[in-house]
Amino acid sequence: AGSFPAPVNDGERVAILRSLNVLDTPPEEAFEDITKMLTVVFGVPMAIVSLVDADRAWFKSSAGFGGCSVDRSQAFCTHLLCLEPPRPLLVLDATKDDRFKNNPLVIPDGGLRFYAGVPLMVRGHAMGTLCMLDVVVHPAEKWGPERMGILASFG
Repeated sequence: AGSFPAPVNDGERVAILRSLNVLDTPPEEAFEDITKMLTVVFGVPMAIVSLVDADRAWFKSSAGFGGCSVDRSQAFCTHLLCLEPPRPLLVLDATKDDRFKNNPLVIPDGGLRFYAGVPLMVRGHAMGTLCMLDVVVHPAEKWGPERMGILASFG
């Protein structure tokens, strides 16, 4: 596992997440519907409900992204957890962003390029994100306040 940024209250945040008893639970139709809907509404190939544990980002639901988790050091959502105050994170081209350009999920041809995520808040802590990903760069004009507001309304 590599290094990653963490909020100052990460131990408390992880304890709250684990107390919710949602990690490693079976898929639920409501979450599956949300991620599928996001791919259609926003025209992106991938959408995820991600919960960030101590060393991984676990996917409660994933549309278009293989696997059920990624190492926390590779998860874009780890960076979103550190934003104060909590707010959306938009990465139009991960290859040009110092936080992500060397990420194993970005480096290969066909790797991730775009990320838009909003925090999923419980008791004042971001437990994870509702996010969308793409393997192509997205233009800034496509992601104004209105579209990000729509995404935030799902979170």
